[in-house]
Amino acid sequence: MPQNVPHTVGTLVRQAAAQLADSPTPMPTPMLDARTLFLHASGLSHADLIAGDAGPVGEEVAAQFQMLISRRREGVPVAHLVRTQEFYGRPFVVSADVLIPRPDTEMLVEAALAVMTEDAVILDLGTGSGCLLATLLAERLSATGRGVDQSASALAIARQNVDILGVGERAALIEGDFAAAPAGPYTGPYDVIVSNPPYIEDDADLPTSVKNYEPALALFAGPDGLDAYRALAPLLARWLKPEGSAFLEIGTGQGAPVSRLMIAAMPDRAVSVSKDLAGHERMVTIGPVH
Repeated sequence: MPQNVPHTVGTLVRQAAAQLADSPTPMPTPMLDARTLFLHASGLSHADLIAGDAGPVGEEVAAQFQMLISRRREGVPVAHLVRTQEFYGRPFVVSADVLIPRPDTEMLVEAALAVMTEDAVILDLGTGSGCLLATLLAERLSATGRGVDQSASALAIARQNVDILGVGERAALIEGDFAAAPAGPYTGPYDVIVSNPPYIEDDADLPTSVKNYEPALALFAGPDGLDAYRALAPLLARWLKPEGSAFLEIGTGQGAPVSRLMIAAMPDRAVSVSKDLAGHERMVTIGPVH
């Protein structure tokens, strides 16, 4: 920071937002990022930040804040810098080993909760941070579930999250590919299956903050982005209860091809596509046997 600029809250945050807006890769929400990183560096609350715009900032906090801003300018996601991301109103631990939970994925939670009983048995395939499984267990206090992921490092993060939310005793976390789900406690068939699998084409051009900092295992799924759904379809047909439902996150334009894969594997079930608030295809639902 220039030496002639007072270290006040408002000055530092506005200056940092300007730095982010002028980054080599411009940030879409520079002021929000600056405010979030200042709260992390200072330990202040949102209310403190609003009330203390003209308040002084110590050199140690200012230096820590500037370090965070510099890393953000390099493309490091805010969630990695503060080590948490909110999902469905709860904070989740994140790291570079897991996909950062996105608001769009909350669609799967809302849809699953609409059909879940209190004692539902849940399967989360590709659990990552555990945000889907942990949220559903937190919302249904007698439910049990399993989360499966190929990454031991991701499962370590998921274990932290289920324990923090107090649902760890009702969650079994299994290392392996999708087919590993039946081993151990809380086995199927399942009332609800959820999955936010990798669905990006291998050659897709992604933002730096995604391409360089989030795990490729959670992002890429073959030349057409459909490899994970090809693996999922026969497993869902085998593990889903006749009266059960499955909810899969998809990418834009994948509604029709993913639906075809699911219908081919489960011709006796209704399959539908839902759009997110931006009007993009975001979820495929596989309903009960009809």
